[in-house]
Amino acid sequence: MSALDLARDLATGLLSLLAPRTCAACLAALPPRAAAPPGREWAALLCPPCRRGVEPIGPACPACGAPRPPFSDAVPRCGACRDRPRGEVAGTVALLRYRGPTRRLLHRVKYGGRDGACEPLGLALGRRVTAALGPPDPALVVVPVPLHLLRRWARGFNQAERMAEGVAEALGRPLWPCLARRRRTPALFGVRREARDAVVAGAFRARRDLGGRPALLVDDIRTSGATLRAAAAALVAAGAGPVVAAVVAR
Repeated sequence: MSALDLARDLATGLLSLLAPRTCAACLAALPPRAAAPPGREWAALLCPPCRRGVEPIGPACPACGAPRPPFSDAVPRCGACRDRPRGEVAGTVALLRYRGPTRRLLHRVKYGGRDGACEPLGLALGRRVTAALGPPDPALVVVPVPLHLLRRWARGFNQAERMAEGVAEALGRPLWPCLARRRRTPALFGVRREARDAVVAGAFRARRDLGGRPALLVDDIRTSGATLRAAAAALVAAGAGPVVAAVVAR
């Protein structure tokens, strides 16, 4: 072992004593930091039990990103989203199932100040996008879904933008935070699914012309897809090419 490796190990051990790392989902103590394989960067955030409980999405509906059984028919839209509005979202890529440790992890990111988890999740999501869609278009731009200024001020950061930074790095494409909220909208988890599109309709505007560039719209979670549809509509109105959504959890 070189002197540099020894010094790095000593520094890591000292840091673990002074500021112990904890699982981003359950707050259990974590061992010293270890590298996670590409595509599973989120694994370094979690303790072994939580890591085992995370469910990466494999085969999925290309329209809404929902998991589908292996060897199922490769239809353009699954039964769950076939009769629902698609809007300007050409497709959706999702990384993880939104339940168990993944739900707890994203809750702590948004409400517990664990913003350091955003970049690893974004890197993994970017690799998932490449696996699902192939190499990115050279003109592609990565666009995060924005928070309203008051909500961002209260939280201290926009988790979607932090995740989009990791996505942009993984894809080697520029980050364009070009969307803004026109107005503050209520949290959609308290709104009936069929009413959500009306709540967020017109809530976004683009602050620059997209000039025909395809856009990858990044958010943390997709449930009904209403927020993504509203944001994609604003991008298309500003001249974006096809808009595909990428979300950490579905």
